[in-house]
Amino acid sequence: MIEAVIFDMDGVLIDSVPSISRAKSKVLKEDYGIDIKLVPDPHGEDHKGGSLITLIAAVKKYNGVEINKSTFIPKVVAGIYKDLQVSGIRADPGLVKFLGELKAHGVPMAVATSSTRESTENKLRILGIKKFFSVIITTDDITEHKPHPESYIVAMDRLHASPAKSFVFEDSAQGIEAGRAAGAKVIGVTSYNPVKASLHETTLNIDNWAQVSYQKLLALLV
Repeated sequence: MIEAVIFDMDGVLIDSVPSISRAKSKVLKEDYGIDIKLVPDPHGEDHKGGSLITLIAAVKKYNGVEINKSTFIPKVVAGIYKDLQVSGIRADPGLVKFLGELKAHGVPMAVATSSTRESTENKLRILGIKKFFSVIITTDDITEHKPHPESYIVAMDRLHASPAKSFVFEDSAQGIEAGRAAGAKVIGVTSYNPVKASLHETTLNIDNWAQVSYQKLLALLV
C-alpha cells in the first residue's frame, strides 16, 4: 500500500526553473548590483533548486552583502509570478492524469517545496492542481531547508505515512538527498530540468509523466 506521494514544486510539478532564475537574477542585479553567476551555490546547482534563504546566505558569505529578506523575497516572488503568467504555462496533461490516478486509488499527496507559501499558492493556482494535495509544506513551514529532510519528514508526518511506503518526486541533487534522508523512495524527474539528466541514488528516473503510474509505484514497494 502506498501511504504518501510527495512532490517538489519547481522543476517537478511546474517548468518554473527558468522563470525563477530570471526573477532572482533581475532583483539581485537591479537592487544590489550582483551578478548571480558570480555567487557560488553551496549545492553546485547554480541556485536553481535552493531556497531564497539559501541564496541570501550565499550572497552574504561570498559577496559580503547583507540582503533584507523582507524586501528581497516578495520582489522575487512577484517577479516569478509575472514571468510565469507571461509564459502562459499550463499543467502537463500527463501529470494531471497521474495525479488523478493516484487520487482515484486513495493515495494521499503532498507538496514539499523550498518556495515560499505565496509563491507556491501562485503556481498551484496557475496550474489548477491544488485540489489534489491535502498537505502543502513550504519554506515558511520549516526551519531547515533541503538537503535537510525536514520538509519531507513533516509532510509524511502530516499524512500519517511511513517513509518506507512513501515516494518523493524530485529534480535536484539536494532534493534527492533530502528525500532519501527522510527514508522515502525517490523518483528523479528530468523533464523540466535537463541539466539533471543523470540523477543519482534514485529508485527510478523519468523524463515524462507517461513513464510512471500507480501500478508502477506499487511494484517499486516490493
